[in-house]
Amino acid sequence: MTQFDSWCDPEVLVVINGHTSGVLVSKNDDDGISAVAATLAEKYTNTNTLAAIAQSLGKPGVARFLQNLFPGDAGSRSGDMGEILATSYLEEELNYTVGPSRLEHRDHPTWAMRGDDVLGARIDPTSGLQLAKGEAKSRTRIYEKTVEEARKGLLRESGLPSQHSLTQFATRLIADGNRTLGLAVMDHQLTSGIRPDMVLHLMFLFTQNDPTKHVTTDLTGYSGPIRQLALILRVTAHQRFITAAYEQAPSYAP
Repeated sequence: MTQFDSWCDPEVLVVINGHTSGVLVSKNDDDGISAVAATLAEKYTNTNTLAAIAQSLGKPGVARFLQNLFPGDAGSRSGDMGEILATSYLEEELNYTVGPSRLEHRDHPTWAMRGDDVLGARIDPTSGLQLAKGEAKSRTRIYEKTVEEARKGLLRESGLPSQHSLTQFATRLIADGNRTLGLAVMDHQLTSGIRPDMVLHLMFLFTQNDPTKHVTTDLTGYSGPIRQLALILRVTAHQRFITAAYEQAPSYAP
């Protein structure tokens, strides 16, 4: 659990053009680093694997194993961290089910993954299946161009989750034991189809500056049919946050 409320000030939400913009500001980066690092290893492999390695080879074996999974360069780590934090926000704050981390299935730790950055699903008692499609951007400083890149990603596939991403997502949900939700996603994908009113767009920006004015411009200009949520997560030192979280994670032992 990332436990945003334990290391961030209370979230500030505002309505812009009928959509929502939110800001989370870290009040203690070190607490945030510790919270993220505690479960970072599990984003790249399952806990059963970690437990088996720890039992056989101890913590040094876990550390060597994770070194082969964690990206080594700063750019790849930043991208992964943005996706991890966005997925955690979708799960912990918005109550979507996100399934196993897709980082487990990446071919190489420095290769970007195809498809949507973040996907979530839940069953609403009234409206039925609801999906969330997210674009995560992680930069030391975020300006207009990065927000435009995020919007471009959200608008792919007419704003809907891609068929490829949905298939993988539903398969992971079923494999993880969430059969009912996984089959609901698959059923809509293959039969009745995914409608815009079923989808939430999450633009997640992880940074240390304040790109609120660029988010405001983006949401003001959006005229599509899909609900929008833009969330800015600000920390005091962006690169230090990422580096320290990865440095702490290899000491993890189940």
